[in-house]
Amino acid sequence: MIKKFVYFLVLLFSIYACNSWDSTVVIKGKIENATSSFIYLQELTVNGNGAMDSMVLDESGSFKFKREITYPTFYNLRVGNGKPITILAMPKQKIIINAQGAIALHNAKIKGSDETRLVQILSLRLDITQKKLDSLNIVYKQYIDNRNIVNIKNTLEMTYQRFIDEQRDFNVMFINQYPKSYASLMALYQQIDSKTFILYKDEDIQYFAKIDSSLTMQYPAAPYVQSLHANVIQMREQQNKLKMQRILSEMGSKAPEIALPSPKGDTIRLSTIKDKYVLVDFWASWCTPCREDNAKLVKIYKKFKTKGFEIYQVSLDKTKEAWVSAIKDDGLTWIHVSDLKYWDSPVTKTYNVDNIPSSFLLDLDGTIIAKNLRGDALYEKLVSLLGE
Repeated sequence: MIKKFVYFLVLLFSIYACNSWDSTVVIKGKIENATSSFIYLQELTVNGNGAMDSMVLDESGSFKFKREITYPTFYNLRVGNGKPITILAMPKQKIIINAQGAIALHNAKIKGSDETRLVQILSLRLDITQKKLDSLNIVYKQYIDNRNIVNIKNTLEMTYQRFIDEQRDFNVMFINQYPKSYASLMALYQQIDSKTFILYKDEDIQYFAKIDSSLTMQYPAAPYVQSLHANVIQMREQQNKLKMQRILSEMGSKAPEIALPSPKGDTIRLSTIKDKYVLVDFWASWCTPCREDNAKLVKIYKKFKTKGFEIYQVSLDKTKEAWVSAIKDDGLTWIHVSDLKYWDSPVTKTYNVDNIPSSFLLDLDGTIIAKNLRGDALYEKLVSLLGE
């Protein structure tokens, strides 16, 4: 889904507001043994490459650029057609770049810009991954005519995915370590190629939201922070749409099995409840809306329990003490189960539960017929099924 929104920050390298005044950034250094005499500095903007400056390296390989910038800005610096180094410049900074040859520019020594060093860390780590992936392609071509090519291909594909996931783990670690850094925007949108994003999982929206929250708090008026914020909103809308589609597709399907311990320690299977309408309800003692909803469920349960209605309540608590105490305090007399694994409980993924309270109403055959009916809506549904 991330791919659908990348146009919001296609190159991601030009960013955000810091202060309303202009200031000069100086980018200078020395490229020894350069293969070209020309060096280029190009601004990277959300709409594509921006203005470019160029100059001729002097006899010692030295160069110096000055740019007036209002906000922190990303640039690409390259010699001739060599591989560039990405620079994250702040107003009033003096950034010094020194490299041995144009080819080694992306691995240059950097002074005066901690943010640029963070960007360099991301770039160099991605280089390592891309070289690993390239080596797999070489192996594949070498064995293309081998009679075991199917097995070889499967092994290479698994290795390929492992390298991608290792890179993803690195980016996630980077984002968690530097949530207030502009460089984390680069970590969000890095790509292996034009079709493969590092953060490719639906759950990765949490990292977009994390950086959005951090930068919006610091720079609410910054144009590229606002773009990231808009991106996160649209990603959430798309996720909600997909969830709704899954919910609709769940209707008429058999409810997945749940087999979890009760407070007494015995395992209770959902499938053992026969010939009753069952409300599978996800909750927790620490969830205030859940506790408020419990009061309504108590009344509904008293009304319909003798008519063929049961509640199978799954707690996402962390401790048995809190769970059992809440059951007693709220007067809950129906079936209770929990593995006390909080959001790590496998059943949350099985039922696509990412917020609570959340519930599924099952018919007499264990088929899902409704989702998230609460209060009066649940009461009316049960009246239609079981009568007054």
